[in-house]
Amino acid sequence: MIRWLRRWGRWLLFAAGAAALVFLIRDAGTDAVLATLARAAPWMGFILALEIGWGLCDALAYRESLGEAKHHVPLALWWRSSVTAYAVMMLLPAGRAGAEATRAAILMEHLGPRSIAAAARFQATVLIANGLVSLPCAIAVGLEMGASSPLTWLVIGNGVGTSLLGFVILQVARHSRIGESLARRFPALQRLSGGLDDALREGAVLPLRALSLAFTGRLVQTMQYGLLLLAVGGTLTFQSAWIAESIHLVGAGLGDLVPNAVGVTEGAYRLFAPALGLQDEPARAIGIALVARLGQVVLSLLALVFGGRRPRI
Repeated sequence: MIRWLRRWGRWLLFAAGAAALVFLIRDAGTDAVLATLARAAPWMGFILALEIGWGLCDALAYRESLGEAKHHVPLALWWRSSVTAYAVMMLLPAGRAGAEATRAAILMEHLGPRSIAAAARFQATVLIANGLVSLPCAIAVGLEMGASSPLTWLVIGNGVGTSLLGFVILQVARHSRIGESLARRFPALQRLSGGLDDALREGAVLPLRALSLAFTGRLVQTMQYGLLLLAVGGTLTFQSAWIAESIHLVGAGLGDLVPNAVGVTEGAYRLFAPALGLQDEPARAIGIALVARLGQVVLSLLALVFGGRRPRI
């Protein structure tokens, strides 16, 4: 039973999220949702550009997570690993964990266990960056909805939780002997065990350059969700952009077990529509997440077609 759940659990969660998404669209009115998507269409070029912007920041943050080993990775191979990881994260039920496993597997030939160690550091860095950006988000939500608002506390809780988890991952990876544990459980990894433990202890305790790039990516993402709010017909202000990003972070956090938070992010925008002044326009509220998701699918397919080919090295 446990083996069956491991194999099919994420697909079941994905199906549940997709069903929730269908319900939300029908509840908001299919025609109204389609009209919202059509309204946002002229903005798609800018939205995609910002999506590429934060994705590039993340790819550079991963490269910095490699430390000195980054100089041993051909740019073509780094590019292929980055776009393939993005596509896996957006298109498959494997989520970010599967994306990082894919990236590490692509780079394994050149870097060995350092690719796995970098994936762990990068994952922790992204979590801490999410925690840092939650601070201005919580302030914006608190000013709009009040300090006692559930959304305010969800943003604060998400920020504290992700930051703590990021720091825990960094410390556990640095001070435990994960390689030896994996080798005992999976004999095929025996040759990597010692090298992995050494790689996890390399570099700074907190990779500041990688963190600054990941945080910059979150700022670009905030601009993107502010533009998405404008694209669906909402009112864009400095404060509302942070609120739109807040809802995205909460939706992604609550839907962490659901691949790409399908249905959960849309539900979060529907639930917290009053914070954006869209309480009477549910189609526009869920349209923010839908337009973002459509852009991600388009970029993922383009990444697989133009960036996912094995480079000559």
